[in-house]
Amino acid sequence: MSTGEGHRIGVDTGGTFTDLVLVGPEGHIVETHKRLSTPDNPSRAVLEGIDALLAEHGQGLTRRDVAVTHGSTVATNALLEAKHGQTVFVTTAGFEDTLHLARQHRPDLYELVPRRPDPPVPRERCVGVVERIGHDGRIITELTDEALNAAVDRVVTLKPDAVAVSLLHSYANPAHEQRLAEALRERLGDDVHLTLSHELMPVFREYERASACVINAAVAPRMTRYLRKLEQGLDGASLQIMGSHGGTMSVEDVCRQPVRTILSGPAGGVLGAAAVGEKLITLDMGGTSTDVALIEGEPTRSTDHEAAGLPVKLPMVDIHTVGAGGGSVAWVDAGGALRVGPRSAGADPGPACYGRQRGLLEGGGINAWWPTVTDANVVLGHLDPTMTLGSGLKLDAEASRSAIAQLADQTRLTEVEAAEGVLRVVEVNMARAVHRISLQRGRDPRDYALVPFGGAGGLHACRLAEQLGMTRVLLPVEPGLLSAIGMLTAPPRSMKTWSILRHLADPELRDILAQMLHGTISNESSGFDGRTEFNFDLRYAGQSHEINITLPNAVTTDHIGIDLKSFVPALNERFAQEHERLNGYRLDDQPVELVAVHAVVDGPSINVHTRGDSPAETPTPQARRNTGAERVPRRSVEIGKTYPGPFVIDETSATTVVPEGWALSVRPDGVLEIKREQPR
Repeated sequence: MSTGEGHRIGVDTGGTFTDLVLVGPEGHIVETHKRLSTPDNPSRAVLEGIDALLAEHGQGLTRRDVAVTHGSTVATNALLEAKHGQTVFVTTAGFEDTLHLARQHRPDLYELVPRRPDPPVPRERCVGVVERIGHDGRIITELTDEALNAAVDRVVTLKPDAVAVSLLHSYANPAHEQRLAEALRERLGDDVHLTLSHELMPVFREYERASACVINAAVAPRMTRYLRKLEQGLDGASLQIMGSHGGTMSVEDVCRQPVRTILSGPAGGVLGAAAVGEKLITLDMGGTSTDVALIEGEPTRSTDHEAAGLPVKLPMVDIHTVGAGGGSVAWVDAGGALRVGPRSAGADPGPACYGRQRGLLEGGGINAWWPTVTDANVVLGHLDPTMTLGSGLKLDAEASRSAIAQLADQTRLTEVEAAEGVLRVVEVNMARAVHRISLQRGRDPRDYALVPFGGAGGLHACRLAEQLGMTRVLLPVEPGLLSAIGMLTAPPRSMKTWSILRHLADPELRDILAQMLHGTISNESSGFDGRTEFNFDLRYAGQSHEINITLPNAVTTDHIGIDLKSFVPALNERFAQEHERLNGYRLDDQPVELVAVHAVVDGPSINVHTRGDSPAETPTPQARRNTGAERVPRRSVEIGKTYPGPFVIDETSATTVVPEGWALSVRPDGVLEIKREQPR
């Protein structure tokens, strides 16, 4: 594998901190930096962080001397904050209400007054065009010049920043979408972003396709402005963006399809965690949220995703997010129950211990503290009150105690009991998230090791593992910076989807697959000299949901390594096994339908060597833990020795609590392995 040329920087922008990692020409980490994010202008923290990182390195490097890989939250935040462009939705006449009708299922079964998230496009900005294409691609109603001009005129009068075009069954025949696109570009010019559903997500189900199309168009103007500004600030340095699919994308590709970055940062963390072991559950706990994922050799992917409550059925790393971060605010509901999140104190003002809430109180901006998970950890002694966070921020332990004391008064508990209650509540929320990606998908979390990272992951890992019945915790090197490290290992990645909708027994399917697969190798892999992988969405005929199946080593770069006569039966059997594992049964007498095929074409992967596996940086016994010590520097523990808890591991990017009943040892690669001494 290539280790890359020159210096590279990975940048992960989170809700509270922006993390940066500098990697040298040989792939070794040479410097790291953490600073508070700047939500009002995320690029400011990125550029200032790069300058600070290069200054700390002290080798005279400038911005233009490095290649940057960036995980961005701009697209997600644009949706969550409803700060997106004025978007127009164009669809087949009669389907203008598609986005607002959505699917007729209740997200919360017992909610008396269910509320759905509003789509980014109000009904008055949904435009119908008279045309119709059948599911088989036949033109039923021709798109006339009169109908075309009427629709375009209507769009122009709405003065959009972006237009999403999703016509009925365009995945089977894109001719009408292409004609509309040509006319819209001629009238609106290149400054108005245009998203076409047959290019973004050529699959059936008109609502899900329209939803992804509209989300992409809505966030595109803001994402484009952000990336162009960042490019300008980087003085010509190479810039790649981390995609939700687990690979990197060019700036041009992201400007066209920004919806593919909604899990940008979390995907980098999962890639970094994958180097730790084979069967893993990841716990990425930052300041605003916690992301969990399951790894079986490599990160699992799924098309079952949402953004701001709206479906985005694009292939992405399978990550579930819950509003439980270090900055999550603890509060008491009307019934007197202690709750945590989803509201977060974020980077500004941040937890009370950041000292900024104290300034608001003194200035009359707010009249009460916002006690957070981080403040609870300060009160319980898990965080060192003398530590310095990113940007030179000093902890204000007294402010944390004041915030938790307020919560204790409301709940009639002591301060310690209130702080402990905050941790229990947030850990229950995280356990539910882990169940979502494990038990609910037929996997027992007890068969996996928990990999915590992010600034707060290690504070809760052993407690959470114990709650889940897990007995092993693996702590990576530089856990607080793992997402930025993982981004630097991500290969360039291109993806393409085809809608098939044919039974596996269809005699024409083999010819269709052969033509499609050969076309992918010859066309899609241009400039990508890595591997090509195919994922197949399958279901029993008559079902309304699919299971995504990957057959390992199905395709190589140079040729189609598939014997189609044996491939189709193998795919059939693999689907039946997975269906039985997930649902408890298989239907061997029921035909299996191939719904869609996803091609993943990768460029070369890149190695990153963390400080723990660098010979010059192997942990050395700088300090011994003694029975009276409560805090232990990570580099003081020795390879080959076992350290029973309880104690706290301190390091630059994170803190890890090892409770009583757990014991720690160090692997040769620098990863800390924490095991429960007496498993339940």
